[in-house]
Amino acid sequence: MQRARVTREEPVSERENEARERVVNDDCSRRLSLLWPGVVQLCRGRSTEGGLMLGLGAAELGTGLAAGFDQGFGSAAAGVPLLAFGDLLTLSALDAVIESQRAARYRFVPQESLSEMAAAPFSPQVLSKPAVWAGIAGTLAAGILVSRIVDGPVDTTNFGRRPVLFGKELNSAVGYPLAGAIGIGLFEHVAIAEESAFRGLVQSGWARSSGEDRGWIYGSLTFGLVHASNIVFMDPSQRLTYLAVGVPFITVLGSYLGLAYRWSGYSLAPSVAIHFWYDFLIEAYGFVLDPRHSPLALTWGMGF
Repeated sequence: MQRARVTREEPVSERENEARERVVNDDCSRRLSLLWPGVVQLCRGRSTEGGLMLGLGAAELGTGLAAGFDQGFGSAAAGVPLLAFGDLLTLSALDAVIESQRAARYRFVPQESLSEMAAAPFSPQVLSKPAVWAGIAGTLAAGILVSRIVDGPVDTTNFGRRPVLFGKELNSAVGYPLAGAIGIGLFEHVAIAEESAFRGLVQSGWARSSGEDRGWIYGSLTFGLVHASNIVFMDPSQRLTYLAVGVPFITVLGSYLGLAYRWSGYSLAPSVAIHFWYDFLIEAYGFVLDPRHSPLALTWGMGF
């Protein structure tokens, strides 16, 4: 994990100097380089990360469009890769902004690279921290409870049956591992993009301008309010309950992620790890209980 510089008296870090050199030598058009994932990273000499994002973006967008024309753009086969592409484009742009802030030597700016954030959910160093493993366990238990309040009782009619992915029934030996792999890829995108936005930019930005306490509070409230937009994907009968119960819960979840970020010296690794495992495990819980009617089965929706 990499701690941020939080006072003006602290010496400039090697990563800040490296970021300044890359940003100064970036001769690409800023607007055009943000139109595709990985382009700005390539322009700044980060060839491995940029090339990987460039290829991954092409694969996700191509898969989403092909599935959309074949099965409809409301299907999970189209929705999942297009959602992943949107998150990839977002995190590419956010990474560029954070690197520019690092180059400008702003305080409270996270120092991790994209590859370090991607590795965070699987890092023994990160997962061994009490704030991380206890946070994963606590948020998962609370998330299951809140999902039952919002969605109603669990339907276990299809428990143990062959899973349905993207409208097609698969052998369990193939379907369950495939669903897990899709979840890992998708929630890596989501966790890195959202933590870069709400902790890396919003919370850190307000910490600089208004103090660390207000930065944490404002960042948490913003996290909850933005997730209120999930009602667009929900059945109308569930929207009021979601706004009354789900959004306050997400705000509390965001406040814990903000604390983990702050406790770690404004390193994004702990909050990325907690966010990833919460999303992955809450979806895995729902998928195992009902593998025939999960978000991967028919149409894509966002619960939390």
